[in-house]
Amino acid sequence: MAERLPTIFLLASLLFLSGVLSMSILTIENKCNYTVWPAIFSWQSQVSTTGFTLRSGEARALLAPSSWRGLISGRTLCSNDLTGKFSCITGDCESGKIECPGTYSWSQVTYVFLRIDNGGIDTYNISVEYGYNLPIKVVPAQSSSRRCMSSSCVVDLNKTCPNDLKKLVEGKTIGCSSACRKVNTSETCCSHDFKSKQKCKPTLYTQNFERVCPFTNRTFVCPNSTDYVITFCPSSSLNNTRINNRSSVTPLAGPKHSSRQKLKPILGTTFIATTSLLLIHIS
Repeated sequence: MAERLPTIFLLASLLFLSGVLSMSILTIENKCNYTVWPAIFSWQSQVSTTGFTLRSGEARALLAPSSWRGLISGRTLCSNDLTGKFSCITGDCESGKIECPGTYSWSQVTYVFLRIDNGGIDTYNISVEYGYNLPIKVVPAQSSSRRCMSSSCVVDLNKTCPNDLKKLVEGKTIGCSSACRKVNTSETCCSHDFKSKQKCKPTLYTQNFERVCPFTNRTFVCPNSTDYVITFCPSSSLNNTRINNRSSVTPLAGPKHSSRQKLKPILGTTFIATTSLLLIHIS
């Protein structure tokens, strides 16, 4: 038995190296003064949830496994109708429930795109490709260089949105669509003949986003297995504007919390159990 102990410790060490150190903790927190419903869309591997409720002041931590890539966005003004169908005015993923399906079309929404352990590195960017609904900030735990640093779009772009791209609810702008999403031409989307940098010219619509959020659509490169904090409404100045739920449906927004609630990584206990079973089997 004593001779087999080095093998056991070696396998356990390899399991820790491949199973834990190649993962990243994604902490999603809500500093808005209203409830936000995060939506997570994954490729290749999956995280433990595709959508959940995040009340004001709350945070939730998820483990993103190695080779995970996905989008994280926030839905607002969500509620159930009289039949129990769940929907949101901004960022709706068209599933009819809080969890989001494997594929869906995007409405005007700010999102974060992350790739974990992509060839030994992590990459992320904040995108307004489809439009804007919420200010977002991403803070890497290992932000030690210009390639790996915090990025954000904290200005309320709804206030500067061109009139023909505004999404209005009771006269209030609660989202701003991109010209590409609305018009869908090669020129507005910088595709086909307009794909090159020489032909992809800035417009009134792109300048609306890029002038005040210059780091959007810029890719940052971080060391493998960096942890990230994704924050909705990171600036306290943005919390002065409250979003009210629709009166025609049953609101799901919970009470406002004065302190932030941080949860443990969801997949942590699963890894410990797997390690224990492996050691029992070897012995």
